[in-house]
Amino acid sequence: MVAKPDEELLVSYFQEVTGSAPTLVTPLCPHASQRRIYRLTGGATSMVGVLNPDRGENDAFVYFARYFRSAGLPVPEIYLYRPESHAYLEQDLGDNTLLDNLTLARERSVETFPSSVEELYRAALEYLPQFQIKHSASIDFSRCYPSADFSLHALSNDLESFQRELVLRLLPAWDLRRMQGDLSSLLSFLAKAVNGFFLYRDFQARNIMIVNNKPFFIDFQGGRKGPLQYDVVSLLYQSSAKIPDATRESLLNHYCQAAAAYTSLDQGEFLHFYQGFIISRMLQVLGVYGREGLGAGKEYFVRNIPLALETLRKALLSPELPIALPGFLECTDALIEALKRETP
Repeated sequence: MVAKPDEELLVSYFQEVTGSAPTLVTPLCPHASQRRIYRLTGGATSMVGVLNPDRGENDAFVYFARYFRSAGLPVPEIYLYRPESHAYLEQDLGDNTLLDNLTLARERSVETFPSSVEELYRAALEYLPQFQIKHSASIDFSRCYPSADFSLHALSNDLESFQRELVLRLLPAWDLRRMQGDLSSLLSFLAKAVNGFFLYRDFQARNIMIVNNKPFFIDFQGGRKGPLQYDVVSLLYQSSAKIPDATRESLLNHYCQAAAAYTSLDQGEFLHFYQGFIISRMLQVLGVYGREGLGAGKEYFVRNIPLALETLRKALLSPELPIALPGFLECTDALIEALKRETP
């Protein structure tokens, strides 16, 4: 049931934009966000209304959406923004995400990673360097929220969230000091990666809508200045997508070719840091999975914890990782065993 104040506010804004009231207001799932999201429909017109008490996040999203759309990138149009009401109306891109496409295609195909969906991933990766490189020179990074860059402080917060939300929930007696050296080593290592691009921050298949068989991009409100590798990892190592290793390698090469059109990409240097960013991303999402899954009881996040832990373990053991992180590996193994004990 839609909360009455929300409905009244969004209906008034819809009427302001279109001249008539919607006939239907439907709540939509916000996943891990605190936003309240609704679809407003009237005749042939449909919009998405968002209410979010975080003014800074709203300001950042609306700024980026308007900037990227003016640059010709496929992002939702913002029809109305009322910052004082913490509300905006945006283009309705439907409900069909890239992840939905993958799930449905797998049900209909014998292919592990259906070729039709691989083409959509390739298209998304062709757009990514346009966000990251082509248009980043004109972005006002002071409009980012909560941080203007992917700093060591932000990385440290991600790692602390992993410890607090996942490790201490599954292994309450675990001595976090056993990972302290690894935290410092990983932070120092990743700080050496080239860091002057636009970092989308959550470039994953649930944030890519498919409209008329083309990708549209949402949820970039956490964007900031950062390295190239993190966004590629976010898409290719999304746990629920279960992308085969050979396909990941092919898609990574496709991204590198696309990025080379906009910058003199040193692929060797790019790959030198790649495994480290896989680890960083997995620690970040596992913190979210712990909070939203184990803490808030959301099944989607609980279901993906074992997959993310296995991905993390594989990256920690990779011969391509230039640094040793034995504390993280020990903790990851313990978390995997703890989950096995809890599973009937």
